[in-house]
Amino acid sequence: MARATNIIVVPGKRPGKRLMRSRVFGAGIGQSKKETNVELNLVSMIDVFVLLVIFLIQQFSADGDLLFMTDRIKMPEAANYEQLQRAPVVQISMDDIALEGMLVATTSEIDAQELWNIPKLEEILRDQKKAFETLNAAREEFKGDINIQADINVPFKVLKKVMYSANQAGYFNINFAVIGGGGGSEASNEAEG
Repeated sequence: MARATNIIVVPGKRPGKRLMRSRVFGAGIGQSKKETNVELNLVSMIDVFVLLVIFLIQQFSADGDLLFMTDRIKMPEAANYEQLQRAPVVQISMDDIALEGMLVATTSEIDAQELWNIPKLEEILRDQKKAFETLNAAREEFKGDINIQADINVPFKVLKKVMYSANQAGYFNINFAVIGGGGGSEASNEAEG
């Protein structure tokens, strides 16, 4: 005589016979349950992330973004130029003068004044020089570099006042930002050829 197995079932709604055989709702008759806990191999994942970080570091360019590019300043083109080094940037547009993006004065008021220096610009540059010397006294000597990013239509008088103020504040190495790749004049091209 065959013994019947008694299965205790919790009362309540049950899915139909067809759903009981499905993998989603039922246990699946005659099918083995697969284990759902899968372990991650962290060593391989860490290796991939390390390689990704090394790749990104190698692709990073440290000599870009030294200037604040803006459509208000049209810089001159030059055939002969060198890469700029990191230094404070004075922007001179037709409307205003800014140091590291901070407004210092308007171009029209500087053009109209009789003084050769720009007191606010000179004061800020002196403060930056003093801060550099305080922080880097033991490691590095102050070189006095400054970059000027000027529009090609700015009056020379304004440019001269900015250069004079930088010189008075202790910035003697003045560099001008240009767009590389200018053709130069025909005379200089003929002399090279």
